Amino acid sequence: MECWIQWATLVSPIISVVAIIVALCVARSSSKDAQKQIAAIHNLLDVFVAANNLDIVEAQRKYQRQLAELDSQIEDAQFDVDTVYPFVGGSRIDKIVAAQEKIEQIEYLDQLLAKRKELMVNLALIDDYIKKATKK
Repeated sequence: MECWIQWATLVSPIISVVAIIVALCVARSSSKDAQKQIAAIHNLLDVFVAANNLDIVEAQRKYQRQLAELDSQIEDAQFDVDTVYPFVGGSRIDKIVAAQEKIEQIEYLDQLLAKRKELMVNLALIDDYIKKATKK
């Protein structure tokens, strides 16, 4: 019986080393499989981004066209707000109407500027998406 205990004592470290080697081999092959799966996911993401880039680029062009049109409208509205009509005078009602028109022009300009800010945010989001999508 003592002989078996001595043999078990001697063989135990050898079995432990063999078990560690087997565990390392399994871990190594598992990490290769994981790397292959990650590469496959990256390829699928590239396909997804490529398929959606056309839509994103079209949306970007649409926002840029809207922004150009809006800038023209803002310029016209700003001109109307800045323009002072020297012939407004006379009766008090004319002055009140002119003041009301000026208030309406300022409100319209504020609405255009708010819309411009919204378009700029959308364009910035699209630009960020394109930058992230084209990074490797």
